[in-house]
Amino acid sequence: MGFLVIMNNFNMERFFLAASSYGFALACYEEALEWAQERKTFGKRLVDHQVVRHKLVDMATRLTTTLALLEDTAYRLGKPEMQGNELIAQICMLKNVATQTMQFCADAAVQTLGGMGFMRGTKSERIYRDVKVNMIGGGAEEIMKDLASRQLGY
Repeated sequence: MGFLVIMNNFNMERFFLAASSYGFALACYEEALEWAQERKTFGKRLVDHQVVRHKLVDMATRLTTTLALLEDTAYRLGKPEMQGNELIAQICMLKNVATQTMQFCADAAVQTLGGMGFMRGTKSERIYRDVKVNMIGGGAEEIMKDLASRQLGY
């Protein structure tokens, strides 16, 4: 029974890593958006440049999809009848999606902030340094994919 307890603990660790990764990604997005609305280049705000708007939309899209999967997983965690192999697979997939979103948003935010993206004191700079820790913690991406595939029966 001890092994089962440990495995359940891993599932919650992975869920909480995913939730925190979403939060970090959101913080990067918000900082980049605020900067883009205030910073001026070539006579206009950064957000007035199409390429910057597209980058922000890409971040928002990933955040929206990650949040949907996060909320669905949280709902299923609260329903004992919905727990099982499919939920374990979903938690693995959620962790991968959330940490990939964090990685994308941190990178996009640092790019949007330009030189400020590397200055100590910006949220995005700090989060950018923590990306790999979140991606590896609780099981690296490849381990999550392998576990999910086994839970799904293939």
